[in-house]
Amino acid sequence: MERSNKKVLIITIVGITITLLGIITGSLWTTHIYNWAITKILILSPKSVSYNMWEKTPIPMYFKFYMFNWTNPHEFHALSSNKPHFEQMGPYVFREIDYKVNQVWNDNGTVTFQRRKVWLFEESLSNGSLTDKITNINPIAATVAFSVRHKPMLIRKMTNEFMVRLGETLILTKSVNELLFEGYNDTLLKIAKKMNATGLPYTKFGWFYARNDSASYDGTFNMLTGLTNLYDMGLVKEWNFKNRTNHYEGSCGIIDGTNGDFWPPLLNNSTVSIFIPDICTSVKLSYTNITTFQSLTGNEYIGDDKMFDNGKNVPSRQCYCPNGDCGPSGALNISSCKYGAPAFVSMPHFYLADPSYTNNISGMLPTREHQTSIIIEPTTGVPMQVKAQLQLNLLIEPVKYMSMFENINKTYIPMLWFTQEANLTASYANQVKLLLILPTLGTVTCFGLGSIGVLIFFIGVFIYIRQKWRGEDNQVLLSKNNGDNRSRSDM
Repeated sequence: MERSNKKVLIITIVGITITLLGIITGSLWTTHIYNWAITKILILSPKSVSYNMWEKTPIPMYFKFYMFNWTNPHEFHALSSNKPHFEQMGPYVFREIDYKVNQVWNDNGTVTFQRRKVWLFEESLSNGSLTDKITNINPIAATVAFSVRHKPMLIRKMTNEFMVRLGETLILTKSVNELLFEGYNDTLLKIAKKMNATGLPYTKFGWFYARNDSASYDGTFNMLTGLTNLYDMGLVKEWNFKNRTNHYEGSCGIIDGTNGDFWPPLLNNSTVSIFIPDICTSVKLSYTNITTFQSLTGNEYIGDDKMFDNGKNVPSRQCYCPNGDCGPSGALNISSCKYGAPAFVSMPHFYLADPSYTNNISGMLPTREHQTSIIIEPTTGVPMQVKAQLQLNLLIEPVKYMSMFENINKTYIPMLWFTQEANLTASYANQVKLLLILPTLGTVTCFGLGSIGVLIFFIGVFIYIRQKWRGEDNQVLLSKNNGDNRSRSDM
C-alpha cells in the first residue's frame, strides 16, 4: 500500500512540474525566449545562421547587360534634323557570385570586409554573343573634352591637336566583351596616365575592366552586425574608412543604407536606402504595397521619380548638383565618382526622367519594367526579390576649339543599362517561414506540454482516489467477515 502511494505521489509531482514548466515557458516564450532565439539567429557573426547567407551568395543571382548600339552616328551634328537613334542589344547574362573577404570582426558590433565579385557568362541565357560589335561614343575622347571644356582657349586647342594626331574619333566600335570586362587599349589614355592627367587607375578601358574577381574594386565596408542593436543590422557605417564620401556635398555625401544583403528586422519604413559604391552614394526606394512571393508576405519598395532627382522636385537633393553641372531631373551626375568622366545614371530608357532626355534621341521605350524594385520580408529583414536597374549615360556637348565637339548638340548618350536580379529560393523561403511561425509554434507547444502535465496530475489524483475507495471497501468487507466469524463462534 505504501509503495502504491509513493507511485501516486511521484505521478502527481511530475504532473505539477510539467504543468508549471509548460505554463511558465509558454508565458515567457514570446516575450523573452523567442526574442533571445531570433537574436541569436539574425545577429551576424561567424557562428550565426545568417552568416552562411551573407558570406557567399546563397541563391542564384544574375547580372544582365543591355548595350545601346548607335545606328546613325555620322548624322550627328548641329545642323542635322536626324536624332541619334539607338538599338538595344542583349541581354548579355552573367551569373554573379558575391564573396565577403578579408573579414575583421570588431568589438564595437561591426564587421569590416571587402566584396569579391565573380561574373560568369551564361551564353544559354543571353541574346547574343560577347563578340557582338557595338557602336557608340568614344568614352575617352568624351572624358577629355569634358575635363577641358572650361580651360583656357590655348589648352583646348593643344588638347584638340593632340587628339587629332593620335587618331582619336568621336565614335568607336568595340565588342561587348571589350566594352565590359576585357577592356581595350587606348593610346590617349596611356599618355594621360603617364602625364597624371587622369584619375583613371588603368591603362585599358572597359566599363567593368579589372573588376571581375577583384576584392578591392568596390572598396572596404564597415557594417553593423546587430550585436549592439539588432534593428541596425546590415546598415553600412563606413566606406573606405569614412562615414561620408568626398564626391558629394552635405547630406548627399553621407554613407547611408545597406549593401542589399540584409535589412534590419521589423522593417516598417516608408523608404529604404541602398548604398551603391558604383555611384558613390545611396539611392532611396519608396514603399508601394504588400505582395507575396514563395508564399511569403513582404513589403515592396520601388524607385520613383525622386530617386534621381537633382533638387528640382526635392530641395534636399540640391547637394547632388552644387555647381549646376546637372541636367533636368531624372539623371544623376556621378562624374566625380567616375574619375571626371561626364557620366550620369538614370533608370533604364530614362524611365520617369524629364521628357527632354528622350525627346533629343530615338529608340528609348521607357516602361514600368525599367523600375528598380525590392521585396523585403519585414519581420526578418530578408530580401525576397531584388531587381536593381541602372543606366549609364555620357554627356557630350559643344566645346569650342575642339574639332570633334564643335558642331554637335548637347545630348545625353545612353551607353548601357544593367539589371541585377535575385529571387529567394524555396528552401530558404521555408527557413524564413519557420522563423515566422516560431512564436505560435513555441506557445502552442509549451501550453500543450502544460496540458499534458495537467492530465498526468489528474491521472495521479484519480489513482489516489481509486486506491482510497478500494481501501475503504476492503475495510468494510474485512469488518463484515470478522462479524460473521464471531456469529459462528457464538453458535
